[in-house]
Amino acid sequence: MGPITEKIFFVLTWIFQGSNYLSPYGYGVMHRMHHAFADTENDPHSPKYDESIFKMMWKTKTIYSKIASGQEIPEKRFTDGVPKWEFFDKFARSWPSRLFWGAAYVGVYYLFATEIWLWALLPMQFLFSPIHGAIINWFAHKYGYRNYEVKDTSRNFLPFDFLMMGESYHNNHHKYGSRPNFGGIRWHEIDPTYQVIKLLNALRIIQIKDQKEIQLPREIKKKQAA
Repeated sequence: MGPITEKIFFVLTWIFQGSNYLSPYGYGVMHRMHHAFADTENDPHSPKYDESIFKMMWKTKTIYSKIASGQEIPEKRFTDGVPKWEFFDKFARSWPSRLFWGAAYVGVYYLFATEIWLWALLPMQFLFSPIHGAIINWFAHKYGYRNYEVKDTSRNFLPFDFLMMGESYHNNHHKYGSRPNFGGIRWHEIDPTYQVIKLLNALRIIQIKDQKEIQLPREIKKKQAA
């Protein structure tokens, strides 16, 4: 992205994630660490080294917070090229920002919840980002099928993934970490986020650096041709 577009996406992240806002820098760096250290003691989130999903989530939160706040300085290989906007991150991650969005959510429920049981969904609004992260980093390393035998425990959690927007094709992603299309290996693996990426690329809002990464891996093409 260009510098202006990048900042627009920072703001859009704050709007759409609201009280769940995750720093693109903090999360991006941590995600690179996850791939480099997958299922080892240095992995920021691994069901192999965390006794429960709650301990894994707390460990993830701790590491992410240290990176996002600058308390921990990761290796240069994890930070190179990762978008960073310290001023905005500090604001979006602040308690006033989170309380503002929390109050907005409560207001929406107050105005539009037609049944009392709907209020039970409100806590999920506050925790969507950690819930999403827990589903991928815990369940997608425990359950599902594998297209590739990789060195970690990653699996494709859902055969047709519209709930996680393609991210549950985790085994595919761990095999080809830089490929924007997490699906496409089997006929039913459709990555909805990739469709958005293609549209943004066609509109020149973003630019996919390596056009080769759009294509299917060579060995998959050979299998499909056979």
